Amino acid sequence: MTLYVCGHRNPDADSILSAVATAELCRLTGHAAVACRAGSVPADAAWVLKHFGFDFPQLLEDARLSLQEIQLSPPRSCRATDTIFDALQCMNDPDRPYLGVTDEEGRLLAMVTRNDLADIGMQDTALGIRLLQTARLEDIARTLSGTVAVRPEAPLHIDGRVSIVAWSDHSVSRYEVKDRIVIVGDSPEAQLKLVEQGAGLLVLVWTDRVDPAVRQAALEYGCPVVISGHGSMNTSRYLYFSVQIRHVMTPDPVTFRRTLFVQEAIREMRRHRYRAYPVVDDEMHLLGFLETDAALNFQERKMIRVDHNEDGQSVKNGSLARVQAVIDHHRVGGFLSREPVFYRCEILGSTCTIVARLCLEAGIPLLPAMAGLLLSGMICDTLGFRSPTTTETDRQLAEYLANQAGVDISWLEQEILSRGGSTDLVQDLESDLKQFDVSGHDVRIAQILTGDASRQELDALLDAMEDYVAASGTELLVTAVTVLPLGGSYLLAAGDLAWALSDVTSSRMQLRLQEDLLSRKKQILPLVSEKLG
Repeated sequence: MTLYVCGHRNPDADSILSAVATAELCRLTGHAAVACRAGSVPADAAWVLKHFGFDFPQLLEDARLSLQEIQLSPPRSCRATDTIFDALQCMNDPDRPYLGVTDEEGRLLAMVTRNDLADIGMQDTALGIRLLQTARLEDIARTLSGTVAVRPEAPLHIDGRVSIVAWSDHSVSRYEVKDRIVIVGDSPEAQLKLVEQGAGLLVLVWTDRVDPAVRQAALEYGCPVVISGHGSMNTSRYLYFSVQIRHVMTPDPVTFRRTLFVQEAIREMRRHRYRAYPVVDDEMHLLGFLETDAALNFQERKMIRVDHNEDGQSVKNGSLARVQAVIDHHRVGGFLSREPVFYRCEILGSTCTIVARLCLEAGIPLLPAMAGLLLSGMICDTLGFRSPTTTETDRQLAEYLANQAGVDISWLEQEILSRGGSTDLVQDLESDLKQFDVSGHDVRIAQILTGDASRQELDALLDAMEDYVAASGTELLVTAVTVLPLGGSYLLAAGDLAWALSDVTSSRMQLRLQEDLLSRKKQILPLVSEKLG
């Protein structure tokens, strides 16, 4: 089953690039994997991906699987004008006794099941009679593997009742055959009398010709003649299969849109308890069927979390996925697994550093593009190795990766960091926002990298933070505006608990640059935890 590798919500470059690199590592070690993202790609990561020739990871908005992502039963269908016999031929799989009924463009109109067709034979004969009244001459002939031997100009007039007539001449007169479908053998005398007695349709068995006298009478009396390709018993059985599906189908069936999540579909299935449900697109085109047994036994999405471990930072409904591995360099908090997982958490400057180490440990040769990708993630998350989170391991590995990639670290750092700075603090408030549980409080910490920040911009950002707090109900929102040329950050706080950080945060009246404050996880989060502790 495919592994989905995804970083945290509001992803930064390290989250994006480590997801791409981890997915590539999975594929190189024989595991199907897809790189994902839980938000938009920031500008610095976008440049790195394009420069080193990697595709953008696919957007994953919910950890739950939708119906379009799982294996459905094939979209087998028939038309409303097809016969029951046609439907039974399509319904030849005993494990899938159902069909969709679609129009010429493949849009679903109805459903038909083997139980619907069984009702014709098992219910009162009045149902079969009523249905046969609707049968068309061509459909009857085709269903019987026969031919229309005589076709009068008068329209077909049958009342739905069927008689099988013995071929002895004296017995024919004892039958009431007016407007009935009459099955008769190869006796021209019996055939002629049945036509004269007002039969609605003559079906001949055990013969391949019509006597000229019978033909002439059939044209005069308006009685079509069909030569059946079967004996009398099978002919009588198959007649009822000549009815068109539109007369027995179930219109307006319970359908599922392809974007519906499997868990939601299961809830609906428990209400209705059908065997299979048609899955359609927004225009009602039939895409396949979701069978109850398959839905109840489906496996949740298998995921690898990179650059985070907490459910609160994961993609929406991340706790409903089957987490197979975690690769991270943050604190451990708020994460439970249903089964043992591979867990790699190290005190290093970036998740990309850990992924690079995993590649080397697995004996995976780091080709130039992969080495450049990983090095770029390290540069982004350590702010060019100036962040206090940077370790000697990061620096040593960076030199190795730069050699493998054939790039100059200083040049790459300048290219990346020049694209990572914000030009609109308010717009970028939620671009790198993480949620934490700190001493039982809902705390959210954003970090915005910029080349400059004026008082007016910071005041506008504080207004936006207060609006965010009012809308989200969070108790504390802290934003670190990291001014790269100054090597420090302005801390802003909003929410009911903002007072706890008043001695270190900037206000509308006073700006306080916290020098060397660059790391959210190693400096800002511990600071907030201490103040709220």
